[in-house]
Amino acid sequence: MKQKSKGVKVVILSTVHGAMDDRIFHKEARSLAGAGYDVVLFGQAPHDDVVDHVRIRALTQPSSRFHRVLAAMKLLRAALKQKADFHHFHDPELLPVGLLLRLLGKKVIYDAHEDLPKDILSKPYLPRWIRPFLAAFIEPMERLAASAMSAVAVASDCIQKRFPGSVVLHNYPILSYIRRGCSSPSSSTPEAPFIIYCGLISEILGALEMLAAVNLVSRRHRLKLRLLGPFDDDAIRRQLLESKTSTIVDYRGFIPMREVYRNYAGALAGLLLYHPYPNHIEAMPNKLFECMACGVPIIASDFPLWRRIVHEQGCGLVVDPLDVPQVADAIIYLIEHPEEAKNMGRRGKQLVAKKYNWESESRKLLLLYQELLGKAPLGV
Repeated sequence: MKQKSKGVKVVILSTVHGAMDDRIFHKEARSLAGAGYDVVLFGQAPHDDVVDHVRIRALTQPSSRFHRVLAAMKLLRAALKQKADFHHFHDPELLPVGLLLRLLGKKVIYDAHEDLPKDILSKPYLPRWIRPFLAAFIEPMERLAASAMSAVAVASDCIQKRFPGSVVLHNYPILSYIRRGCSSPSSSTPEAPFIIYCGLISEILGALEMLAAVNLVSRRHRLKLRLLGPFDDDAIRRQLLESKTSTIVDYRGFIPMREVYRNYAGALAGLLLYHPYPNHIEAMPNKLFECMACGVPIIASDFPLWRRIVHEQGCGLVVDPLDVPQVADAIIYLIEHPEEAKNMGRRGKQLVAKKYNWESESRKLLLLYQELLGKAPLGV
């Protein structure tokens, strides 16, 4: 596709996400640049840079939601100066910018990472009584604005239901990263066997249940909880790192994506204990497939979709994420049945190599761009 895309310029826009975001940079921007597109990415970063042929234009993090609106208007001016063939944006807040770009005759792609109405229903900082009203107000507005775009890309099948004709680009792991990372494990030898979690460390993503379950198990088996990623807030940080049980936590901080997979080597299991919020039930988080890709059995929330992926395909166990003793029993089961745990990890790794990988999804991204250029038939 390099020949068809030569000289075609793509501007990728986000005021909310970091420039090195997994989906935005590592998956989509790198795939486009690798196919020959001239890619400029506006996102939060300390400085302008060029990484893997992607030109990064640094934005500062908005200090408030009001400043996000101002940042969006500034971003529109900066984007227009690029004189790009495509504008591909990743935040619902940028839908007005997308509409203005469409009015100017630009090819614009809206990339929906989340089911926005369900996400609003899950926001802990919003009063419970206002969430359904706000979600009901936002839902038709987002769909109407998205219908004016040249195309819509979504991160999961459940989001696609809201946007007929959209293209699903699943957040599956990048096989080349996995293979390099798993072949060179972390140099620091763990003091004890460990369970791993990688991602945002948050109460609604099961941080406290992870700590409590591993603490229970550690009374019977030597065990650590290895955590990678940023904390959602200082209160969670204090509870995990400054409490009486914090001695079982091996916190490694934020790790660049290419280095993440080295930390999975030797893990007994991966934990994914999302609370049963509306936006979690049908989510397909990258970390689920990362565990599988690294050959690590997973203990996941017993949601219907996750049950089909994890339990029915024999890649791990599903549990009630709010039932700490049940989570602890699942961990103990894997510790005491090492051969079965090994087979779960092997099956997960095979499934990712065959199906759940970005290399297969990237072909859909490139085909979408070729369709919008008029160089491939729509619907292929």
